[in-house]
Amino acid sequence: MPPRTAPDRGTAPLRGRGDGRGRGYGRGHGDQGRGGRGGGRGRGSGYGGGGGRGGPPGAFTGPPHPTGPTGAPTIAPAVQDGQTSVAGRVRSIIVKRPNYGKLSLRPLTVFVNAYEITVPEELIRHYDVVIEPESESVAFNIKVITHLQTEIAPEIFTPNAGFDGKKNMFAARELPLGPTDSGSWSFHLRPPNPNARKPPTVYHVTIQKAATLNPQLLRNFLAGQQEADNAILTTLQALNIAIRTDVISRYPTNSKSFFVPSQRRDIGGGVELWRGYFQSVRPAANRLLVNVDVTTAMMYKSGPLLDVCLSFFDARDPRALMPRHGLTPRKLRALSNFLLNLPVRATHNNRSRTIKGVSAAGARDLTFDFNGQQTSITAYYQIQENRTLTFPDVICAKVETGAMIPLELLVVPDGKIMKKELFQDKTREMVDFARMRPDDRFQEIRKGLDLLSFDNSPIVQHFGIELLSTQPLSIPARLLPTPPLNYHTNSSQKTVRPSNGSWNMVDKKFYRAAELRKWVVVIYETQQRFNAAAADRLVKDLVRSARARGMAVLMEQPLIKWCNGQGNIAQQLLDAGRECVALSPHANQEGPGMFIVILPNVAGDVYLAVKHFGDISKGIPSQCIQASKCLRANDQFWNNILLKINPKLGGINSILDPTDRGADFLKEPTIILGADVMHPPPHSAKFGIPSYASVVGSVDANAVKYVAASRAQEGRKEDIVDLRTMCLQIFNKYKGYQVTVEKRSPQAASPKRLLFFRDGVSEGEFSIVIEKAACRDAGFKPKITFIVVGKRHHYRFCPQNPQDRNQADPKSGNCPAGMVVDQVITHPIDFDFYLLSHGGLIGTSRPSHYSVIYDENNFQADALQLLSFSLCHIFARATRSVSIPAPVYYAHLVCKRAKNHYDPRADSDTASSVAASGGIQDMRDRYRPLHDNQAGNMYFM
Repeated sequence: MPPRTAPDRGTAPLRGRGDGRGRGYGRGHGDQGRGGRGGGRGRGSGYGGGGGRGGPPGAFTGPPHPTGPTGAPTIAPAVQDGQTSVAGRVRSIIVKRPNYGKLSLRPLTVFVNAYEITVPEELIRHYDVVIEPESESVAFNIKVITHLQTEIAPEIFTPNAGFDGKKNMFAARELPLGPTDSGSWSFHLRPPNPNARKPPTVYHVTIQKAATLNPQLLRNFLAGQQEADNAILTTLQALNIAIRTDVISRYPTNSKSFFVPSQRRDIGGGVELWRGYFQSVRPAANRLLVNVDVTTAMMYKSGPLLDVCLSFFDARDPRALMPRHGLTPRKLRALSNFLLNLPVRATHNNRSRTIKGVSAAGARDLTFDFNGQQTSITAYYQIQENRTLTFPDVICAKVETGAMIPLELLVVPDGKIMKKELFQDKTREMVDFARMRPDDRFQEIRKGLDLLSFDNSPIVQHFGIELLSTQPLSIPARLLPTPPLNYHTNSSQKTVRPSNGSWNMVDKKFYRAAELRKWVVVIYETQQRFNAAAADRLVKDLVRSARARGMAVLMEQPLIKWCNGQGNIAQQLLDAGRECVALSPHANQEGPGMFIVILPNVAGDVYLAVKHFGDISKGIPSQCIQASKCLRANDQFWNNILLKINPKLGGINSILDPTDRGADFLKEPTIILGADVMHPPPHSAKFGIPSYASVVGSVDANAVKYVAASRAQEGRKEDIVDLRTMCLQIFNKYKGYQVTVEKRSPQAASPKRLLFFRDGVSEGEFSIVIEKAACRDAGFKPKITFIVVGKRHHYRFCPQNPQDRNQADPKSGNCPAGMVVDQVITHPIDFDFYLLSHGGLIGTSRPSHYSVIYDENNFQADALQLLSFSLCHIFARATRSVSIPAPVYYAHLVCKRAKNHYDPRADSDTASSVAASGGIQDMRDRYRPLHDNQAGNMYFM
């Protein structure tokens, strides 16, 4: 075998590493992503293992149901390998639904992209599958098991069983595997070639029965008569595998979605967008549903690999791929990362290969020892394959065997999903392609339902699954009353009630306006593009708008400086601050209280340096504005800027009207927390880049002023590691604000209630223990309610009647802001609901899913739904309601600003520095805390 620079000789694929052995029985929720707590991390995905950030552990989507005639639920036996076990009493995995909501401005009827299906009658058999050599590729494992079922042992596997591509197989009959309920087979995927240097790989497959599942348990669960135990979750997993087995064999697939080549768009950069369809079996109230939705995936452009690489560089001339003609090491690294793990086909031997990198030289300049002589890749293919390369100076692709293959000899097959981060300049095209009005979306979903073809799928029929209707479910919804907002009493309009989630700042002054004493304008755009007249106009417009909003501006003419963005940003800002101090001799000890920084359109490094200087190093608030937007700014633009500046300076823009029902939760001292975790892209795991966790908390009586704490932690870890210390940090800020600003006694500065909103998945009961410990540390004894807010689900709503559309923009076709659904599609037992809190103007609005994990405050449905809707109206930097409660949104913003905590001079290349140093602990150590002067402000606006 030639050295690592050798050409491809068609050697056998390398042996991969599989996952663990524990089946994914853990509780989970959502449609993709992280496994449920207690399972889903081992062998197989389980229903919990397939769970994701759409909700908390065990939080399925529907209402409680009547029990048996005596009040006790009817329990069916579970069948486990011939033994009968009786399930225990019914209990809620999370919090049992207290009641249905009744509060409503008016009732609505909406369509939801869910379709009712039958629950199978026959027992389902669950089998463990072991494939050796192991492979992490779901598609390849499916190929192996399909070959087993159709070519090696069709007498056993007719009709075919369903396989998840990992470790789980399900059949709606007993497979004839003999008295041990197991079988083993060894086989090749293709006939041996006597001329091959190596024999083909022999695959060993072992199948062992794991359990027998009784669908009657699932019926009991849907009727609210049984908790969602392992058997029920595994039954749901089996049904999900059954409905996607056929489409997996016909289309490119990603988890529960499949994609069709008839709807694609080339967006350049070697990438295509494909439209596809998501599908998932979902339990609901007294019924079983299949949720079908439209989705989008990025695909590698198919065709010759050389053309794909040229498209990556937006080039046409093959010289763009030649190191001799300027292909730099930086470009090579970018191309290598783009192609990493891409499956390709070699045209000279029709073998499948996987790209692991690219060469630093062209084929003419790459040599290796071939039969005792140094031979170039070009010469090798001329001698061995009788093939003359058309582009001998173009680089080669390095494949999994270590061989180097010229790009012109490789082809990218159709439908290869790209699982890397989307290029920033392609985001808009992705959004435009994926955006669809509700009516159009539901028409497109119908096409996906046709492709699922339940009636023509042998395995679906084998499992006894039947689609009861091709029409989407029509379900009841309610429109909640909009909470009124209060501004300063001197406003011409003190109180405003938003309409369809929107209002404006005309004739309104901030509830508590901040004071702008000394400030500096630093301009990083050139004076040719942003001249002195533009700077003067900026100052006058900002001052006029600030005073109209009630802010006191003590310095009408701030210091204005033009600076070079290539210079030392921190030193430039420091020097500007010193000049500002010298401007007012009578207050020469007072530095600037705000930096207004004008940036060119592309200035990410400058922005990072400005924020690190202001938030971390010196504790001075800053507001960055793009120069191009300043040049065409109007009053609305400056009002929007001031919505950010006022909270940064300690002000409060507006509050919920204390007399309104939506603010009832504030009648007792209440602290509201929001939390989020932001992860690095999956492909960055090799660098050890951390995840960032944040917690924000309200400190004032109106629950509109928030402080934040954030940390770096192990990458891809969803649990918040330092939750206790972060909560304690916020609790101490709450006490300080209550005593110093709201003039409460230290004894009275203790909340009676604590509401915790968590984005995505939660740590469940374990986090409650941590919160209680933090409360004890702070001397608090509040009643705690823990709510998970999820957006990564696939339920969408469409108004059934035209008059039910968003009146602010009826053409959008969306439901109005304030629509809530807590029946039909929600959990059979647990306390959850869907709330559309914002007025969607484009595309199809996505409701948020609320699941109550823990509740000592004994919320009724109406109270919690109205509270959640009200909190979506206090997001300080907008005059529109937002899609999730403000504290959760704030926590997300804090996570996005986590990179500002690293010194841009010392940590300019985070990934490289981590890889070269101490890993995650080094990143945690270098994560600098917020400056004390900023710790009490909403710096994240």
